[in-house]
Amino acid sequence: MKKILIYTLLSVLLIGCSSSDDSGGIPPENLFKVETYAVTNVGYQSATVFGTFGPQFQTGVSGYGICYGLSANPTITGNHTVESNYDAVSGTFSSNLPSLFQNTTYYVRAYGTTSDGTIYGDQLTFSTSSQLYTNAGAVVDADGNSYTSIVINGKQWMKENLNVSKYRNGDIIPEVTDIAQWDTLTTGAWCYYANDTANGTVYGKLYNWYAVNDPRGLAPNGWHIPTDTEWTSLVTFLGGTSVAGSKMKDTSSLWTANIPAATNQSGFSAIPGGFGYLTLTYSPPDQPFQGVGEGAYWWSSTSSSAVTAYSVNVRSGNNVGRSSIRNKTGISVRCVKN
Repeated sequence: MKKILIYTLLSVLLIGCSSSDDSGGIPPENLFKVETYAVTNVGYQSATVFGTFGPQFQTGVSGYGICYGLSANPTITGNHTVESNYDAVSGTFSSNLPSLFQNTTYYVRAYGTTSDGTIYGDQLTFSTSSQLYTNAGAVVDADGNSYTSIVINGKQWMKENLNVSKYRNGDIIPEVTDIAQWDTLTTGAWCYYANDTANGTVYGKLYNWYAVNDPRGLAPNGWHIPTDTEWTSLVTFLGGTSVAGSKMKDTSSLWTANIPAATNQSGFSAIPGGFGYLTLTYSPPDQPFQGVGEGAYWWSSTSSSAVTAYSVNVRSGNNVGRSSIRNKTGISVRCVKN
C-alpha cells in the first residue's frame, strides 16, 4: 500500500513539473494565439491597429501584421501590413493603416504566419471620421517659398511652418546663432533648430516674437500671424483643448513613436519642430534647443505683457496647450489669410 501511495505522489509531481516546463504557466490555447488587440487614433484617412501573439509565435513566426478591408474577415490575400515591431516581452505589435476612405467602416484582423500556416485573430471594426478641411491655393512668401494651404471653419491657414528670411518689404531678418547675442535681442531674429540648416528644410525657421510683431510684416502679403483669439477659435472648432491636438498632428514618423493620438483630421499637419532659447538658464547647460520630435509650438500675434506673448502648442496625447512665454523664445510660425 505504501509503494502504491509513493508511486502516485511521484507521478503527480512529475506531471506538474512537466506541465510547468512546457508552458511556463501559460494555458496551452494561448501559446499560439493571435489577438486583434485594439484600434486607436482613428482619423479620416488613417488608424492604428494593435495585435499580439503568444510566446510560441515569437520564435516561430515568419510574418505578422494586420489585415484590413471593407468586407468581413479580411485575409493576407487582400490588404495587409507586414510588421517587424513586436515587443519581445508582451508580444504586442502595431500597424498604421494609411490612405483609408473617410466615413467608411473597416474590418481588421491581426495575423501570424508560421510553417504550419496563417492564424488570424478575432475581427474588430472601426469607422473613419469626416475630413474637416478643404484644400486651398498656394501661398508665396517674400523669399519666393511656396506653401500649401487649407480652409478650416471658414479660415484659410498655411499647412506648413513659415521659412522666410525677409520681412514683407524685403528687409532682411537676421539669423542669430549665438546664445548670448540672442538673449540680448529686442528686435526680430530667426534660427534653425539646433542651428542646423537640415532642420529648417523639415520644420521651417524658429522666430522670436519681435519678428512676429515687426510692423514690416513677417507673414506673406495678404496674410497675418493669427491672434490668440483666432487660435482659440480654431481649437474650439476642432472640439476644444482636450481633443483638438490629435486632429492637428501630422501622422508622419516625425513624431516620436511613444507620442500617440495623431489623426490630422483637420489637415493642419502639425510637425514637432521644438523650440529654442526659452529661458536664460538652459537645461541641460549649453543646449538651448529642446522638443524636436515631441512638440509643436507656434506664436500668436497677441502680447500678454511687456516681455511675453501668447503661444499654442501640441505635444503628447490629444490636447492643445496655450501659454504665455518670453518674447525672446524661438518657436514656429503659421499664418492665416486676412
